[in-house]
Amino acid sequence: METLALKKLNIYSSFSLSSDDVSTLSLLYAPLIGSDAIMLYFGLTSLLERNNLKSESYLHQEIYDLFDLSEKNFLKARYQLEGIGLLLSYEAGEELVYGICPPLSPKNFIKDATLGLYLSSKIGKELSDKIYNHFKIAKIDKTRFKNITKNFEDVYTSVLNDDAGFSKFQYLLGRKPVGNIKINNKKFNFEQFQSLINMDYLETGITKQFRDQIINLAFVYAFDEMQMSNLYNESVNQTGLFDYRLLKKKANILYSYLHHMDAPKLITKEEENIESVDLIEYLDNASPSEILANMMPNFPPKYLNTIEDIYANIDLPKGVLNCMIIKVLKEKSGELPTLAYFKKVSETWVSHNIFTTSDAIKYSTTFEENESSASKKRNDKYKTGGFDTL
Repeated sequence: METLALKKLNIYSSFSLSSDDVSTLSLLYAPLIGSDAIMLYFGLTSLLERNNLKSESYLHQEIYDLFDLSEKNFLKARYQLEGIGLLLSYEAGEELVYGICPPLSPKNFIKDATLGLYLSSKIGKELSDKIYNHFKIAKIDKTRFKNITKNFEDVYTSVLNDDAGFSKFQYLLGRKPVGNIKINNKKFNFEQFQSLINMDYLETGITKQFRDQIINLAFVYAFDEMQMSNLYNESVNQTGLFDYRLLKKKANILYSYLHHMDAPKLITKEEENIESVDLIEYLDNASPSEILANMMPNFPPKYLNTIEDIYANIDLPKGVLNCMIIKVLKEKSGELPTLAYFKKVSETWVSHNIFTTSDAIKYSTTFEENESSASKKRNDKYKTGGFDTL
């Protein structure tokens, strides 16, 4: 089977990058998607011929070589560009076509509930405020002036001419109008949300814009229908109407209260998968000294002998045992128990069918989450006077 490296590709665009586009990509998009994705975007754009905004035909391997990317890193960067709305990808047999999409304007990027929020979370509010100020344009005081701009109908008249269609207008414009990123939040049931809200607060009723705003915000904060309906019903301004700006503020406050962090973090699914694969590879291959050095740089030398005994006397894969060792070290605050202790722990893990490194990772993290949740419930019960008086 022919690999992606040997498949041909062509690139096209409907616009030319302006200096403002370059600043927007460098300062607003780059912190979210990283250097490889930005380099790939600029690189693909540079391969376009100026006279027709199309490229020659290339092999993917030539692109890898040109931009010093492995196939894995190329795909990761490509998926990031696609997900954030900067690239379209088409495939037909052994050939692919990539369409370069224009970035949002700085104003639209900052106003976007999803991108603006993720950027602020990624680089911090102080730095994001500095970046936003970089794009602000000082307004001219026009109060002393009279607006004498002519309207469209004052200058133009309608002519039925096939040559004056959208395609010609698009050519003059230099680019297609671009919308915000698309989020298909399949987990959120908008109809259920709608049944829970007070429709009297909506001056224009349910519009596509309102629907998109609710679905996007629910996706960003991982709120369910009940949480979103409560936030909506509380987001009423002084005139008694729903105010989306209030909804965004209240959503951020609720998220901060629930998760003890200012805003959600943006991570690609590819990164999530890569991190999981890297962790499994690490646990399967790490030596005792590597495990110990990562947990406690000045570990006692006798710990090495204990781990070798664990490897030799407990019949479980090395990755599972390494995961177990790390978990026990964390629970014991750096103290490594005896082989007998680990034999008892291994019996518990076997009873839970933990036989692979992947299972060990899931079991360890799930166990910690359950313990943390139980501890929080105990603390909440104590705070509310839930314990019986002794």
